[in-house]
Amino acid sequence: MRVRPELANRLKAFGEGKPTTAPAQKGAFKAEIAGRVAPPAHPNWPHHTRQRQYKEITTDQATKLARHAPVIQECSRKYGVPVELVCAVILQESGGNPKAVSTAGARGLMQLMPATARRFGVVNSFDPSQNIAGGTKYLRFLLDRFKGDYRLAIAGYNAGEANVEKYGNKIPPFAETRAYVPKVLAYADTIYQILRTPIASPPLPSYAKRI
Repeated sequence: MRVRPELANRLKAFGEGKPTTAPAQKGAFKAEIAGRVAPPAHPNWPHHTRQRQYKEITTDQATKLARHAPVIQECSRKYGVPVELVCAVILQESGGNPKAVSTAGARGLMQLMPATARRFGVVNSFDPSQNIAGGTKYLRFLLDRFKGDYRLAIAGYNAGEANVEKYGNKIPPFAETRAYVPKVLAYADTIYQILRTPIASPPLPSYAKRI
């Protein structure tokens, strides 16, 4: 898989308010439903199979992601997981905070539970490089387990693969998981557009506006 080398530059530019001639007034990126988009880099990635949704990414979140862009890119390339999916999970799980700890005990950028961390070779979940590597390996495992179905892989990341299988290889009927999957997909769509938006002029297309 070819990984775009400009991820950090694009995220940094977004964080500094530079990607468009219309500077952000609220420090957030919001896109509307896309009419026409570039073809996805991964044929099974659901950009082209559903109505696209977008989720705001603050400039602070973009700047935090940019700090980890080299590791995100390397893990994306190494394990064959889309950059936008790795970024989306980080944003949904921790907002880019490498020291985040959930009430359930999940830790770090991709909120790895201790058992999951051990399973994928993570010694220190608060180390961003280890955490991203472990989380991306887990996503790769889930994608393989569910035959490339990104929705089920994302559901498995939240609820565990056993629960996805328990409910017939469908998204489990848990309110948290039912909300989690579209949020991750929406973040991924926004990152997808950031990666395909010129850093300088011309301005963003009408369906991907700063507000």
